[in-house]
Amino acid sequence: MSRTLTALLAVVLSIALTGCTAQPDGSHPAAARPVTSEEAQLLAIARFNNFDAGSRPFTTRVQERGVELHLQGWVDYTTQLGYAATTGAFAAQALLWTNSEVGIISQEPDAAGDPVLPMPSLTDPAVSLDALDPSSSRLDALLSIISGLGSDRPDNPLLLQQAGALWLRADKINGSPVSVFAAPPNDSPRDASSPPLNADTSSLRLWVDTHGLLRRAETRIGNDWTTINFSEKPGQALALPAGVTP
Repeated sequence: MSRTLTALLAVVLSIALTGCTAQPDGSHPAAARPVTSEEAQLLAIARFNNFDAGSRPFTTRVQERGVELHLQGWVDYTTQLGYAATTGAFAAQALLWTNSEVGIISQEPDAAGDPVLPMPSLTDPAVSLDALDPSSSRLDALLSIISGLGSDRPDNPLLLQQAGALWLRADKINGSPVSVFAAPPNDSPRDASSPPLNADTSSLRLWVDTHGLLRRAETRIGNDWTTINFSEKPGQALALPAGVTP
């Protein structure tokens, strides 16, 4: 079943540092405030809208053991599969993953920079397969976050408010207005004894448009903020061969 929005943060807790105070561009965060009821409703449907959309095209990059990886592909929230071309200062590869496994195969991207279809089987002997372990790998942590940004039901807006979701600022992506939110730092409702929150308390930020569609996410892994950009265009539906399940 689906994880809650705040439970997503657990996959990076072992390697995410909370002492950073700068945004990815080096600027300091603007003053944050608790979300309103209307904003909580918008945030609550963002992951469900990803599931409803099925597959979302995305691009991102992450530092893995000193090597920068560029990822471009799709994450299918209906089938819980991901598939991305992976490029950098190394021979190009395609990366495929489920909620529990990640595989790599030597492969050049297509002309658009996407991985070549159809997606290979996890049982293909050319695929190097391993367990998905967010606690030991920045890449695996990122893949878990990407997969967790979809849910088969909306989040509870009241719980998001009670746990400390924050509105950070208004922004625009390709001319479309978005609201930037910080996910609650955990699932626990806050009370008078809870420490104050600011824009850096959470390790997950979400850019949500006026229709509740997630357009961008940032997650803090180690000392770095990693950005995941989602396209508005429909993604490529992903499926494993018959008889093979995620």
